[in-house]
Amino acid sequence: MKAGLVSDAGVKTLTNMLAANKASIPGNNELDAVSLWAAFLTGKVAMIYSWPPSGRMAANYSQSATAINFIPQSQIAGKVGYAVVPGNPEHATGYNKALSADSPNPEAAYLFMQWACSPPVSLARCMLPYALRDPYRISHFKSELYGALFPSAKEYLANLNNSANVGLLDPIMPGAQDYFLSIDRMCTAVWAGADPKASLETAAAEWNETTDRLGMESQKAFYTEFLKLPGATADNTVEKLGMAVTL
Repeated sequence: MKAGLVSDAGVKTLTNMLAANKASIPGNNELDAVSLWAAFLTGKVAMIYSWPPSGRMAANYSQSATAINFIPQSQIAGKVGYAVVPGNPEHATGYNKALSADSPNPEAAYLFMQWACSPPVSLARCMLPYALRDPYRISHFKSELYGALFPSAKEYLANLNNSANVGLLDPIMPGAQDYFLSIDRMCTAVWAGADPKASLETAAAEWNETTDRLGMESQKAFYTEFLKLPGATADNTVEKLGMAVTL
């Protein structure tokens, strides 16, 4: 259960990320998500990989809602294509609903969550231009209603579906956020000029400290369970398990 970050693959990954940053627009390292969207929508960059709302924004669909006034109108509508991120894209963590253990009305809370996540209601919610709610059900990807929202909506949905077939999960286990923060600090250090290998060594030491603090054996057990999930590794994707959905 020792961190395996310090490796040739780790150094190559950070080196490639630095090269990608250098090849992007000036100020790339300081861009937040909104600034990146603005650069893409105004034609300052030819390609981005970002959250799924990028596709709706590129088609000018999101901007039909006054709440989405923090990004410019799209100058690239009708000129955008979609592709699965090379390798394996990320099934990033997102919005979740949880029932509090001390809820005064747990049954009503659960039933509300069940209603909000039901196929028809969840479809309506993710179709709202201002929701920033991504399609996630197979029924969403196949929806004729969603497919008619903007000219390239069907291609957009198909690409999200295809990404889900090969996507990888963020680790789901105790201490995951601590492991994530170590990676964030590592990348920030490298962006600022730190040596990639030294930064990997620092992050690996932090990972090992987190594991030791939470208990090596219990973390092994939790990680073993995580590895059983579809999408836990590149060898265990939905597609590799024969569960891929084809539209």
